[in-house]
Amino acid sequence: MSVSGFVGRAVLAVAFGLSLSPIAVSAGELVDRATRAEGLLAEKKPVQALAEVEAAFNAVWDQAPLSFSEALFVTEKPTGFGIYTARPNTVFSPGEDLYVYSEPFGYGYGQDGDMFTIGFDADFELRTAKGQILHSQTGFAAPGLTTRRRNKEFQVFITYNFQGLRPGDYVLVTRLRDKNSDKVGSFELPFQVAAPAP
Repeated sequence: MSVSGFVGRAVLAVAFGLSLSPIAVSAGELVDRATRAEGLLAEKKPVQALAEVEAAFNAVWDQAPLSFSEALFVTEKPTGFGIYTARPNTVFSPGEDLYVYSEPFGYGYGQDGDMFTIGFDADFELRTAKGQILHSQTGFAAPGLTTRRRNKEFQVFITYNFQGLRPGDYVLVTRLRDKNSDKVGSFELPFQVAAPAP
């Protein structure tokens, strides 16, 4: 596990669309907090002003669906949140590792004493380009983090390896089920397995 997220690996022999719901935070609450923040800044109280802005951000976060600000193939294991190199293409050699990086947001928080917990159960489906499910697994990984703050910078990095795939087009679907709420989020990454070199 990295400081800002989770590193997982799925090795297999042969992973869901994003659902949105309306935001229930009232505009009045957000405006009130922004107004208080402006007043606190005028009083030279930046720490208190930031606390008001953070409270407004948390209110929106809690109502947001579990979604992803980033979800892509990368060239190697990231060194931290947002510190990665995007893969220049989605064409893989037969048996090559698929490195997937994602940044979920809108997840819930649990409590462990005076600490906050972030946690998910991860599932995947491997599909053909026409939608046929070739393989799937529920709960193959459990990314999580324990922190003293409501950490918003959380990454999930998973290495997939599918042996025996024929050359062609595929779709990798990764789903996260939040352990601290009833939220579920997923993303799809199309990719291609190239024909082996002659």
